Amino acid sequence: MKPLDILLLSVAAGLSLYTVYLFTADDAPAAALEPRPEPRNPAFKSIVLHHSATHGGSAAAFERNHRPRLGGLAYHFIIGNGSGTPDGEVETGYRWRDQVPGPHTKNTEINRESVAVCLVGDLQEGPPTRKQVGALLALLERLCRECSIPPEAIRSHREADSETLCPGRGLSMNEIRAALSRRLSAASPRAVQAGIVVSPH
Repeated sequence: MKPLDILLLSVAAGLSLYTVYLFTADDAPAAALEPRPEPRNPAFKSIVLHHSATHGGSAAAFERNHRPRLGGLAYHFIIGNGSGTPDGEVETGYRWRDQVPGPHTKNTEINRESVAVCLVGDLQEGPPTRKQVGALLALLERLCRECSIPPEAIRSHREADSETLCPGRGLSMNEIRAALSRRLSAASPRAVQAGIVVSPH
């Protein structure tokens, strides 16, 4: 190995031992900047909320169930309830990563223009957990801001298809829309990325 190569390796190894900080004009560490949102599918103009109607679950579990019938996970996002997925954790499915619609209702037109969010649990039997509600509102705020979706364009599966009870009587859509409207009227966006993990499914 040439002396120059050894020198470059030594410098690289030394740099790897240090944390790099950004500083503002007054020498105070700058807050980490959130990455700019990736381009979104302009067809997404609404959001449909579902429940899994199961005790527990995860993106991986629902993927296995959906694949034979629907070609893969039908939802864009899954919000765990502590059984199968940590309580309040948001799993991101491949349909959101690839910005493609999912067959989450019987109506193909609604499917084509909507983002599907599923809360794990049987909300016909009881309400979602507090962490699920908090994660749901944070996710909805993020989606509304990034995709320019108004709160009134957020609906339940039942509001999109009267033949189903999904997402159950435990989720009040009026309360969700009202709480979201209050969040969106705030002067500046909240940090809504925390708690969101990307699922390979």
